[in-house]
Amino acid sequence: MYTIQTSVQHFSTRCAVVLSVAFLLASPSLFAETAPQINGTGGSSTARVFAQWNFLFTKESGIKVDFVAANSGVGIREAIAHRIDFAPTEIPLSSEELAKNELVQFPLLIGGVAVIVNIPGVPPGALSLSSILLANIFLGEIKFWNDEAIRAANPNLNLPKLPIKLVVRETPASTTLGLTSFLAKTDPTWASRIGAKDLPLWPAPTIKTATVKVMGETVKSTPGAIGYLNYDEAFRNNLAYVKLRNRAGHYLKPSQESILAAASAAGLGRTGDKIPDLINVDGQGSWPIVEVTYILVDRNPKNVERARSTLKFFFWAFMQGDAMALDTGFVPLPPGVQARNIGIFRDVHGPDNSPLDYLR
Repeated sequence: MYTIQTSVQHFSTRCAVVLSVAFLLASPSLFAETAPQINGTGGSSTARVFAQWNFLFTKESGIKVDFVAANSGVGIREAIAHRIDFAPTEIPLSSEELAKNELVQFPLLIGGVAVIVNIPGVPPGALSLSSILLANIFLGEIKFWNDEAIRAANPNLNLPKLPIKLVVRETPASTTLGLTSFLAKTDPTWASRIGAKDLPLWPAPTIKTATVKVMGETVKSTPGAIGYLNYDEAFRNNLAYVKLRNRAGHYLKPSQESILAAASAAGLGRTGDKIPDLINVDGQGSWPIVEVTYILVDRNPKNVERARSTLKFFFWAFMQGDAMALDTGFVPLPPGVQARNIGIFRDVHGPDNSPLDYLR
């Protein structure tokens, strides 16, 4: 379990925040000052969200936001080196790592990881897998789609004798960490042999892919393939997602509803500064592989104007970006968490070591 170091103001609900800043948002001087371009890089799952946010924010504020999609590992590396203004990552840093590297971390969005397959004749949502079956597939113990154990869990499907081909990410990725965390938490063999890792030593032959997009394309073009990616990509590209068995024993499809149910069951927003575990949480309707995108920014930025523009951007996103986040497959943070983030912004300090005034 990780923690985030914060000095959070007491905002009870997002409505209170909206009311308290309504005058500021109405003021033409809020974004009147021309600010420099800000730059970010990190997890590629947020690229579509940033594309929508950036366009409208730049139109309203005149501040250009340049985001380069990579992966969480790249974002963390660049943030630690203080070479960028912000970094989205689904792999949160511990409070010790944040303090050591003079970084501030706050949650931004909630997403989920979906398992996808390419089995001729099997449409999206038709195949059901438990974590035990999924673990045995990625361990290489189950080699064909018509394996007796898979057929027993899917008696109504006509599964072919087709070799299973494992498609994975070739670099550290949050989706890999989500998948392996789920397997490590629910399957003793996986826990002892592989564990929860963003770049595991896969025990069976794999096809390696560089990005989320390539992962989806590879599975879609490879009969017998199985892979994993952000759930919205599965629906957007008409990929055959798998129903997974959750902790309550129900087979669910990934959706905004099941992801939000997991976040609610895990207590996101009610756990103070602690980062809750969102993998295989309780709840009949909870999707079992849920992850939160966090943002890393400098605690003591050298370029105050860029830091001020960065906080303006994320403040704007919390106030106005929810609908656009839904359109890209993410679930917005609960109002209480968004409100608490505004308090976390006070941990970003100006030259006088006081909280940076980003609303001026």
